[in-house]
Amino acid sequence: MKLKAEDLRQAKSMTITGQEPWLAEIYASFDMSLAEAQGEKAIVGSVTITPQPYGVYAVSGNIRFVPKVSCSRCEDPIPWPIERTFAVRFLEVPELPDDAVEDEEDREPAALDDYYLDSEGLIDIEMLLNDFIQTALPMRLVRASEDGKSCLVCKKAIDTREVFSVGNKEDMSPFAALKSLKIPKD
Repeated sequence: MKLKAEDLRQAKSMTITGQEPWLAEIYASFDMSLAEAQGEKAIVGSVTITPQPYGVYAVSGNIRFVPKVSCSRCEDPIPWPIERTFAVRFLEVPELPDDAVEDEEDREPAALDDYYLDSEGLIDIEMLLNDFIQTALPMRLVRASEDGKSCLVCKKAIDTREVFSVGNKEDMSPFAALKSLKIPKD
């Protein structure tokens, strides 16, 4: 969902029920369709956009979602509850003089919780929610038992070499080819 920033004159609040068509792309990244995302599996929450002076739009809210992700240990699906509260700002893209050379650094937001309006002056709520959902997931997922020694899904011991063996093989590393690279010394 995208909202035209210049049309916002006062704060706008919206409730996310999980059945909005624009959420379909987020659901697709978790191997589920919009129709499957019902009840506690759906993305639910609220978003409030508040225009502020100087082309700044404060966006705050919260989301809850329980996607199924693959266990890094056994590949079985794990329901992974996500609950996030957020507060970010959308900024207008800074205008540069006609004779200025646009540098990539000129387009970087000032803070980690800043985003820019897109090229059409739109606030992209879908992109924002997707960022918060994707960054809420750990790199490796293992739903451990209470004692932390075994996978709750497959019951295998977490501390065995098999758990993350694929990530430990040197030949699987994207940097393995650099070992054989001959760099001339100046």
